[in-house]
Amino acid sequence: MPRYTLQSSAFLNNIRPVIWLDVEKRKADAEPALTSVHWAEGLKTYAHDAILAASAKARGLEFQPWTQLAAEIVRVAMASESLIAGYSIPERDLLMESCPEHAEWIKEHYLNANAARWFKNNRPAMYAEACRTAGERRKPGLKDFLIQPAVGYPYKRYLLDVQPGSILGRMRKLLAKRDGVHRELTNEARRDWTNLIEYNRQDVLGMMHVVGVVRAALGGASEGA
Repeated sequence: MPRYTLQSSAFLNNIRPVIWLDVEKRKADAEPALTSVHWAEGLKTYAHDAILAASAKARGLEFQPWTQLAAEIVRVAMASESLIAGYSIPERDLLMESCPEHAEWIKEHYLNANAARWFKNNRPAMYAEACRTAGERRKPGLKDFLIQPAVGYPYKRYLLDVQPGSILGRMRKLLAKRDGVHRELTNEARRDWTNLIEYNRQDVLGMMHVVGVVRAALGGASEGA
């Protein structure tokens, strides 16, 4: 089976729907704390960490254990003959770990939507600018491309300062001291939580936009959601 990347003919010729997702977690976490998924019916964000349950409810998120959501993503994808897409492969690996009985299917139907190689090969000037934006400490990521004017995405610049791992760490500590009560958080903590949710959602919407830019440039068929 072909692997689905932005460089592959399998991707360019794909006409099946796509389920898009992005997770937020700390490096040491075995499972995500937050996940946004773009299903056929639209974008939805889920919280998975029990300590975040009240804060999730305060922002209208659904609380659901990661293993349940992962199983549902795979079930829906298989039933609807959809691809599952994430920016690079961490989401793929998390799904495979949670659904080992479907690991091979996930691997064969996962779209790695990382656009860095495509921009490097096809838009070298834009890639160079994204590298400059990223700085010397890391390779250009999704947001470094989303803020490029030629990409045409209205990325919210304040989200560039969001550090998901740090926010999750602070939220857990603060909520643990307050018995998980969201309303007892500081204004700063509540703002950070709101920003983290938006950051996660924009990763999904931005990924979909970048993939659309690539497909339009190559004359590929439009992918469903």
